[in-house]
Amino acid sequence: MLRKRVDGRQAATWALLLVLAVAAALRLWRIDSVPPGFHFDESFEGLEAWRILTEPGYKPVFLTGNFGVAPLNAYANAITFGLFELLGGEAGPTAMRVTAAVFGVLGVLAVYALGRELAGMEPGLSPYFAVLAAAALAVMRWHIHFSRMGIEPILVPLAWAAASWLLARGWRTGSGWSFAGCGVVLAACFYIYQGAWVIPFLVLLWTGHLALAERGKLRHRWRGLLLAGGLALVLVLPLAWFFLRNPDLLVLRPGQIAIAGDEAPAPAGFWANLWATARIVVPFGQGGDLDPRRNIPGAPALSLWLAVPFFAGLVMALAHLRRPAYSLPLIGLAGLIFPGLLSDYAPHFHRILGAAAPIALLIALPLDRLLRAAQNRTQGAEQRPPDAIRPAAALLPALAILVFLVAGFTAARDYFVRWASLPDLYYAFDAGLWDLGQWIARQPAGMPVYLTPRDASHPTLAFAWRPGSEASHAAPASFDGRAVLPFADGASAQPEAYAVVEHEDFRTRLLLPEVFPDAAVTTDFVDAAGGLYARVYSRPAGSTPQYQPQVPMDVAVGDGIRLAGYDVIPEAPQPGDGLILRLHWAVDAVPVGDWTVFTHLLGSGPAGDSVLWAGRDSPPGNGSLPTNRWQAGWRIVDEYSILLPEDLPPGRYELEAGLYQAAGERLPTGAVGIPLGTVQVGAPP
Repeated sequence: MLRKRVDGRQAATWALLLVLAVAAALRLWRIDSVPPGFHFDESFEGLEAWRILTEPGYKPVFLTGNFGVAPLNAYANAITFGLFELLGGEAGPTAMRVTAAVFGVLGVLAVYALGRELAGMEPGLSPYFAVLAAAALAVMRWHIHFSRMGIEPILVPLAWAAASWLLARGWRTGSGWSFAGCGVVLAACFYIYQGAWVIPFLVLLWTGHLALAERGKLRHRWRGLLLAGGLALVLVLPLAWFFLRNPDLLVLRPGQIAIAGDEAPAPAGFWANLWATARIVVPFGQGGDLDPRRNIPGAPALSLWLAVPFFAGLVMALAHLRRPAYSLPLIGLAGLIFPGLLSDYAPHFHRILGAAAPIALLIALPLDRLLRAAQNRTQGAEQRPPDAIRPAAALLPALAILVFLVAGFTAARDYFVRWASLPDLYYAFDAGLWDLGQWIARQPAGMPVYLTPRDASHPTLAFAWRPGSEASHAAPASFDGRAVLPFADGASAQPEAYAVVEHEDFRTRLLLPEVFPDAAVTTDFVDAAGGLYARVYSRPAGSTPQYQPQVPMDVAVGDGIRLAGYDVIPEAPQPGDGLILRLHWAVDAVPVGDWTVFTHLLGSGPAGDSVLWAGRDSPPGNGSLPTNRWQAGWRIVDEYSILLPEDLPPGRYELEAGLYQAAGERLPTGAVGIPLGTVQVGAPP
């Protein structure tokens, strides 16, 4: 008997090692290329991790950007960045995704540990239950996917499984270290992700069930429970103090995604989300997340090979609901999908990823029953004819193994073949921006580079030229070419490059050849479907701008700014049309102020007085190129679209422009504005 028990433990250990090896392989294979790019959420947290690593005084308890983000993942990535650079690698998306893969494998291990405790608590579960649960999570495409993205949801199933395991172990053994560990994990939930904030309440609910099911133990375990709760409260105090001082950040992200408002009242939205979320475990139809960044659009979270045992396990757990080992996955499943029911875009796979862990436990329940049945048949072999025993005893374990083999193959095919080949991933993961940002970062430090229409502060771009990195080029001059075009006036002393995301900016490619007819296309970036994503135009050294204003002027506006002229398009607009006014600013010195431009169309009113008939106020470039970012020696073609009223009487109208600040300062000083001239609207009299 002892020998059989030892052999069984050895087999379980080898099975666990195999499961962990498969989990690691599915999470690390081609991690440098799948997913592609470096999308906004990853790069934002990557920049925060870089700051944590390189700025000695920067140790946030909460990340205030991107609507508020819990910081633990950023700290983990700071460690990975340091290790990668120490080993000759580089900080970036691959390092962050390796961090996520490690958390994914640890989640599989935590589910195994929890399964071991549940099997020890429940006589109806075998020691193989833990291995089966870990295997279910290891081959679950839903969990694999987020184990390969550098964002924090992958920590949620790990935190739930670890907290539940430590509580169960502490309850069974009375270990103070287990209760203390549970408290630490519960506190960590608040630093992981807003979707993990529900975990302490789920653990508390299950603790109540344990206390009811085993009343005699409570008087021996209350000190351990008090230790776990007290330690969790103490460790959460820094975050609580932060939110006390910044209450808006506590609700900022939940407020951004909550189902509410006139379009979808909360009750209707809740039930619609419940139905949409319930469909993710149905292996037919289009019940999954539609966003290609999170899923094969519409594909369910579970394949047929995992969905069938999941539903069987769900029935088994409901039938034995009074037993804590069966109630835990049900409480976890309901609680961890609950945040997704209150948010928009359900089913949103990364908001409810924590539910993958209890789902894995439910999948393991019927498969464990098959193994127990095979074991019982084998143990009674001496009382039964061999021919009646061997086929059934071998078939049932083989069936369980087959489930995981096919489920693993299906997950690998769906992820690495079907999902990885989607052309939409190029845009979903900002692959073009990442490639463009890296190209800019490699350019010579002194070469002027202009970027449109994305701002240089966009995290995917900014990570490429982050301070302290090996980038040779700093952040380029960024602007939105659909509204403004800056360029060095006069002959250029050296070559200049204009990096244009032509997928978004339709105007620069039309205007730039007018300004620099000798500019040449030097680099193209194409998307996954072969379409043009971005193009680099190079202005050669010595090139002189050829685009001059229709109406030249030379008006000293102030703060280093001159008005060099303007264009009016069309020259004779009709009432109801859009009138385009292009202002040509010349920059003699870097402006100190952040000025807003106003444009006015003035004419006579019914009483003969001057009336403002139309106009447009905006910072230059529709806000993309504020005056405090202008550089000396630039000329800036700044475009304003003025919508003319449909009832505007035909006639000649005066154009006027100027600059102002919110505090009341105006340029030119002491003047209402700069008279530009007149424009004929409609047919002349």
